[in-house]
Parts: sequence; structure tokens; C-alpha cells
Amino acid sequence: MLDLHRLRALHAVVTTGTVKDAAAQLGYTPSAISQHIKTLERETGTVLLEPAGRRVRPTAAGNLLAGRAQGILDLMAAAEEDLAALKAGELGILRLASFATAGAELIPPALATVKATLPHLEISVRVAEREDALARLRQGRLDAAVVEAHTFPIPDDDLLSVRLLSDPFRVALPHGHPLAKRRIIKLRELASDPWVDVRIEVGCCRAATDTAFRQAGFGPRRAVQADDYWPAQGFVAAGLGNALIPSLALNVLHDGVIVRRLEPDTQPVRHILAVTRPAVARTTPVQAMITALQATTDGQRNARQHII
Repeated sequence: MLDLHRLRALHAVVTTGTVKDAAAQLGYTPSAISQHIKTLERETGTVLLEPAGRRVRPTAAGNLLAGRAQGILDLMAAAEEDLAALKAGELGILRLASFATAGAELIPPALATVKATLPHLEISVRVAEREDALARLRQGRLDAAVVEAHTFPIPDDDLLSVRLLSDPFRVALPHGHPLAKRRIIKLRELASDPWVDVRIEVGCCRAATDTAFRQAGFGPRRAVQADDYWPAQGFVAAGLGNALIPSLALNVLHDGVIVRRLEPDTQPVRHILAVTRPAVARTTPVQAMITALQATTDGQRNARQHII
């Protein structure tokens, strides 16, 4: 295996014509350049340079090796430039996933911020629920993910998590509901009401709402099903059932729906987390994305102050 430093020394001598000039070009001493050449000749088993007056000239082997060295040095320089660009977020791709609600409310403004800062960075975004996103992270198929959780941090030594937002659930009621004038409602007071089964609520979120109902002393009578939180509001407005909806999904309210807080002892709360791998956590694209998400969630927190 030929040493890159020795090849660089040979190339410098061939292009400058003297050991002294090659040493000045590379910032070495002349004796260090001479030693590199001697070692390279010993390793290749051939003479690479010969005297030519006060200068030196390459032999056929020296010309061949110096020419190859030029290509190798160019490739190394290009690799260093590409690596620097990759580290700076000017090259490469950021692979991101988020669950649906975050994909609608948090991801777009955060992505706009990242693209303004790193315009040449390619960004790939997919929708993935928590377990799928975490599995892809562990497999190295994602660089970052926005997930929902009810514990922090995620108990996984292979991943790093940053809490972005605590997102309490609210109860959505139809206008005209007997408890509509109350600002805070006890969940057990709604035990006899019908409820909307929100099918997007899976995994840890369904476990959290089930726990809230259980703590309130009843199991909900789920009268209708909705695929997502927005159609769930439609069923609520029609008087077909109440729904527990995270406040992040309540930035747009149906005209026929009112939103009320629950007493803290039966109020489910989910955490919105940014999760990444230690190997990429300090890269410019991932840091830029997490910083943008933090700024976006700060804005969301302020905007949601109007939601009761």
C-alpha cells in the first residue's frame, strides 16, 4: 500500500523540479522530502528521481507514479470538499419521519426554516407512527423522527430524544351540551355520553386515553368511528359523540364544537419528541432540524393559549 504523504512528496518534486521547492510548497524540510522519496523508492523497488544539474528529473517510473499521484490527490481533495459540504449541510439528504398531526402542524414550518438555512440540502419526509419510526431510526434508515410518547426520555440506549412539546388532551363537545358552560369538566361526568372512536389514536395515545377513562371509573361507549381528529370534530358537532383530542390537533375548530379542559387527574398528556441517533445527532442537518422544530413548537405553544 503506497503512502499518500510520500506520493504527495514525489508529485511536488516532479512538478517543482527540486527537493527544496517541493519542501517549501508542502511546508516540510528538504531532508523530510528526501526521506519520503528514498522510502518510496525502497517500497517500489525502483529509482524514481535522478540528478539533472541543480535539479532532479523523474525516471519513467517516477513520471508514471507522479501522474497517478495527481489523480489520487485530486480525488482526495474532492473527498475532503464533499465531506466538508456534507458536514455543513450543503450536500446530502436529511431523512425525516413524523406522525400525522405533527406532519400537518409542526413539520412544514420547521422544514421551511431548514431549507432557508440549508438550501442545497435534500430532505425526505415520510409519515410514520411511533414504532415504525423508531425501528427505522435504529436501522439507520432515518436521521430524525418526530414521535408522540407518554414517557420521557424514550428508554432506548441507541436513540437520543429531545422533548419539543407537552400536548394535553381536551374534550370536544357539541354546542348545546349540558356541560358546555363549564370551563373545566370532570371526565366521570361524561360517563353516560356516547364517544367518537378516533382510529388514528393508536399505541401509547390509545393507552393514555383508556387509562384516563379507567381512572374516571367507566369504559366509553364508542358510538361512531372517525379516521382522524378533524372528521371526529364533525361527528361531535352533529351530536353523535364526544371526543378526546390533543390540543395540537385543535388549531382549527369546527363551528359546531366547543373545547373544554379536563381536571388534571384524568387529563391525558402526550409528549412530542424529536428522536435521532447518536451517530448523526451533531451533524448540521439534524441540529438545524431540531432547532427549527423547537422554534416551531414554541410558536405553537403560544398560539394554543387561546384554546380553553
